[in-house]
Amino acid sequence: MKALSIIGLVVLLAGCQGSSKEKEQPKENSNIKELTIEVVNPVEQQPTYSLKLPAELQPAESVEVFAKVKGFVRKINVDVGDQVKKGQILATLEAPEIDIQSTADHAKTQQLKANLEVSRSRYNRLKNVRSQSPGAVSDLEYEQALGSMIRDSAAFVESGYSNKKTNQMREYLVVRAPFNGVITQRNFSVGALMGDTGIPFFKLVDNHKLKLKVVVPELHAKSVSDSTIANFKVMSMPDTSFKAHLKRNAMVIDPVSRSLALEFDVPNQNNMLNGGDYTDVLLSLKRPRPTVFVPQSAVVNSQSGIFVFKVTDDNKVEKIPVSIGQNQELLIEVFGNINPTDKIIKKATEEINSGQIVQIVK
Repeated sequence: MKALSIIGLVVLLAGCQGSSKEKEQPKENSNIKELTIEVVNPVEQQPTYSLKLPAELQPAESVEVFAKVKGFVRKINVDVGDQVKKGQILATLEAPEIDIQSTADHAKTQQLKANLEVSRSRYNRLKNVRSQSPGAVSDLEYEQALGSMIRDSAAFVESGYSNKKTNQMREYLVVRAPFNGVITQRNFSVGALMGDTGIPFFKLVDNHKLKLKVVVPELHAKSVSDSTIANFKVMSMPDTSFKAHLKRNAMVIDPVSRSLALEFDVPNQNNMLNGGDYTDVLLSLKRPRPTVFVPQSAVVNSQSGIFVFKVTDDNKVEKIPVSIGQNQELLIEVFGNINPTDKIIKKATEEINSGQIVQIVK
């Protein structure tokens, strides 16, 4: 009887343990839940957007004026701030040795001209005698006369060019303006010796037309077109806005700065602007073709990179690396293996893992 009681007790305990395991099993399975997420489709669009960049206003033309020949400054006609016209005389130099050389060259030219006339006369006389009386003039004498005439003719022509060179050097004693502009720098006074000092006599700039120079990052280079407009203000006139149209595009990305150089022409006939001003320019840009935008909350920017999560047809998560572009209200431009038909997790976090099964909320 005691044996039967013991056996019944063992069976009862075993049954209780079995029933408790069956109850615990559903509890473990209840901890494994699918992540519930909301998805969106990427938006493909081609909006016009603005990009703010630093820029510099520079004169359309700027040159350092040097004296080509060595000499003393005899007269200066202009000073800093003076408006000058193209060809206007800025200063005059004096160099007595050039005048002496010019006189000597002129005298030598006259001498060589006389020699040429004598040798030509002798050659013509021998030529006439030889034609009228064959054998009266030897071939050697005739050839010598011809050679003398040719040599004297060449010497006379050479002296003429030498004389022109000296006269041209005299012209260089007069310093003229190469274009219309304003004198912004003067470095010498009357009596100073101009030479190979490496210092310019004047600095001349054309301030009536300015160039707005901007460098655009490589990411936005293809958004630049011939119709691109730049809006800007300068610190000296913060209440006035200026507009300029694109004039020159370098068309090549600089290998060092990874940027594209642009130039905008800015008319300045009323001299409202000063060359050399720095400013912030606002460019109106547009992509050459539509690009993909997703909500900003869909982009994860972590130490491992920038990415979004795509949900496949079997509800698995796939991590897609992307690079970002410009913002458009609540959306952000992304570049990567993304299509408008993809399902992108709207609110992504780093806790989401690639390959994870998710449940989409409609």
